[in-house]
Parts: sequence; C-alpha cells; structure tokens
Amino acid sequence: MSLIAATLLVASLQGQVRFDRVDLVSEDPGTWVNYDVPLAATYALPAAVRFVEQVKPVFALPWEGWYAGASLASQSIAYERPLLPEANLYWSAGLHTRLLLPRGIHGGLAWRQGMVRLAMGVSVTSEASWARPSWRQWFVLPTIGIGVGPAP
Repeated sequence: MSLIAATLLVASLQGQVRFDRVDLVSEDPGTWVNYDVPLAATYALPAAVRFVEQVKPVFALPWEGWYAGASLASQSIAYERPLLPEANLYWSAGLHTRLLLPRGIHGGLAWRQGMVRLAMGVSVTSEASWARPSWRQWFVLPTIGIGVGPAP
C-alpha cells in the first residue's frame, strides 16, 4: 500500500528497528511552524491541537542512515548522512505522507549533539488527499526541527 508501511514491515521483520528520538517540532510538512505558530496568540486551542498532531516518534531502521517516523499529521521515511562529521552536521532528505498517501519531500541540514537534534530545511508538499488524490498544487515551506532522544 505504501512505501513507508512496506519499509517498516520489512525492517521490523529483520528485528533491527530502534528508537532514535521524538521530534517535538517535526520538519515535515512544516505547516505547524509556518501556519499555526503565527496565529497561536489568537487561536491558541487549534495551535495546541496541531502541535500535538505533529509530534513524531522517529525510529532508526536496520539500514545505515534510514529513519521512519509517524505522527497523527504525517508519516515519513528519511535518509540522513554526515556532511561534516567533526561538526556533528548531517544532510537529510525524505518522503512524507498523510495517512500513507505520498504528499511531498523534504530536505535540509541537521545538527546532532548528545540527546538533541536541531534541523532546518525545506518541505515541498502537495494538497493531495485520499478524497482528492491530485498532485497539481504544491507549496514550499521553510522548516525547522527539534528532536530529543537517547544519545548514540
């Protein structure tokens, strides 16, 4: 049904999936930071609900550099590799879905130090949904990510 579901199934069968972190602010699709935070003072409850929807547990897959995450708002599979290992700087790219329907891609840079992962990048997302599986309209958003998890 979906690349992400198939990847998680294969990875779990291999028994090598491990918890990596919880993204308190998720990079994909980036709508909470760009749309909800600016309106939080006026519309606090919807912003709070959407914050909870975008919190994402992320798991390291058995293949080096591959990660999968799922929140109520989005599911993603991403590839992350060192860019400048001495500076703990990584590049990443991934596919994100909504209810396992592919909707867009994201990419950027991440800095990891101990339990913390900070990221910034860009998300390209369509308006596609299961009700309207059309990929005609796209929007591009700057993203940030804040994750915490056990130190590697």
